[in-house]
Amino acid sequence: MARIKKKYIITIAVLVVAAVVVLSFINRQNVSEIGAMEDTSGTPVETVTAVKGDIASVAVISGKLEALYEVNVVAKVTGKVKEITSKVGQRISKGETIFVIDDSDIKDQLEQAQAGLLMAEANYRQNKEKYENARKDLERSEQLYKEGAISEQALEQIRANSSDAGLAVLEAQMNQAKASYDMVSRQYDECRVKSPIDGVVAYINVGIGETVTPGVPVAVVVDMSGIILEGSIGESLINHVERQGSIDIRIPSAGGQPFTGTIKEVSPAADQRTGLFGLKVEIDNPDGVIKPGMFAEAGLIKDAREDAVCIPSAAVLAKNGDRYIYIVEDGKAVYRKVVTGIGGDGTVEIISGVKEGEEVIVRGQNYLDDGEAVRVVRGDGQ
Repeated sequence: MARIKKKYIITIAVLVVAAVVVLSFINRQNVSEIGAMEDTSGTPVETVTAVKGDIASVAVISGKLEALYEVNVVAKVTGKVKEITSKVGQRISKGETIFVIDDSDIKDQLEQAQAGLLMAEANYRQNKEKYENARKDLERSEQLYKEGAISEQALEQIRANSSDAGLAVLEAQMNQAKASYDMVSRQYDECRVKSPIDGVVAYINVGIGETVTPGVPVAVVVDMSGIILEGSIGESLINHVERQGSIDIRIPSAGGQPFTGTIKEVSPAADQRTGLFGLKVEIDNPDGVIKPGMFAEAGLIKDAREDAVCIPSAAVLAKNGDRYIYIVEDGKAVYRKVVTGIGGDGTVEIISGVKEGEEVIVRGQNYLDDGEAVRVVRGDGQ
């Protein structure tokens, strides 16, 4: 009985060993297959396909923006402010009142000047009527004198009465009274300080009850229908500006949309201190989204190509004055010397060395050797 038990135990032990051997073999085979599937041979790289397209080289001109027109508003008469009729940020039309100066004293003067003018005009009209009647009497008297009906002495008296010398004095008095009235009328009107242009009230530097004096700026009105970018450029760009009527503008604070500016002014000579040429670009601003003081960048196109072979600038390496790239052919990195053209916005033109459709290494190429095995881990379409 003991012998049977021992034989049974040995049999079980043999079966267990056999099972372990079989499982070990299967595991080794799976590991081998997985290793084959996950072959990590070759330097990992990223690639892009060389394509044809348009490319431009752009010089950036930056600066702060100014309103198309900015006008200081000044009072023309002395007095205290009695009313402010506009607000900062309000749109205002040319001739619309910004604030009002106390006009009570000038109003009294205006009424007096008006009364004096009315009196002078009435006196002139009255005497002019007398003069016209006297002229008619003179014509009749001259005829009577010819007929011998009146004496020469009587005729001379009538001539004296019909003289226009007195009328000329009255006319001068009337004109003087009118000039005085017009002057006071202008002063009365100037108590209403008005906007000289269509625009927006930028600030009002006066309050009710404060005294204003002629010639001192008390408000500013800006015309923001157009905005001006002032910048400077070097002599290498001056001829490009003269050939280019419009220019792309980027204003981060005014949103992501691009703006188009028009080159309005280019200095004919360089500034003697800086050697730079002044440039003014006008940007239409019908919706008022662009504000004076914002920062802007203008992109001046220096050179442009159409249908050029282009690759990312990061793909191009330099050594000993040569420029070169690596392309992928049959799983290997292939060295190519290239001649580059214009570059812009992270892209460069390839004049020679790369053809359209070739797979160019853009990452991982810094330590490659010609003919080295590579493994593309990311590329166009992957």
